[in-house]
Amino acid sequence: MKIESFIKKIKEYPKAYYRLADFEAIFEQEEMTIKKSVERLVKSGLLVRLSKNVYVLADSQIDLRLVASLLYQPSYLSLESVLYRYGVINQPPIEETLATTRRSKKMNLGGQVFWFSQIKPRLWWGFEEKEGMMVAKLEKAVADMLYLKSRGQRRFETDEWYLKKVNKNILESYLKKMGVSDRV
Repeated sequence: MKIESFIKKIKEYPKAYYRLADFEAIFEQEEMTIKKSVERLVKSGLLVRLSKNVYVLADSQIDLRLVASLLYQPSYLSLESVLYRYGVINQPPIEETLATTRRSKKMNLGGQVFWFSQIKPRLWWGFEEKEGMMVAKLEKAVADMLYLKSRGQRRFETDEWYLKKVNKNILESYLKKMGVSDRV
């Protein structure tokens, strides 16, 4: 199959990312044939390999945070990533941070590092969908940080945090619900 028709056919099935099994289903071909075609597309720069068996079209404007959250579900963007976006902390995190009810995990995806921190299933709330992925509300991101600190999984000082945008009443109710005694 010619490269142009391969790419055209892939675009008929838009996804945030593709796996070899997706290509097999789209093209109804054997695994070895698909592997060779994918290798050629990666070599030619039309397909980008983000990690083992995870590909995106080179011309797609995919948010890697979305791909990471889809690859390791359930998860939502939280912690340092959200605090930085709201201006609570002024230093950008080295890696994107997400909360999950699964085991903590580090993931390398397209040269970017994602860290998934485990929280208890009873704490699975306080987020909303934004741009196709779940993102913690500001107060929940602060509460998640304090929760992980109380469990010895984060070390930080809050004296340099800019908390003007944080609704203190909501934060207090979240911390009470989570059973966290640390305060900012």
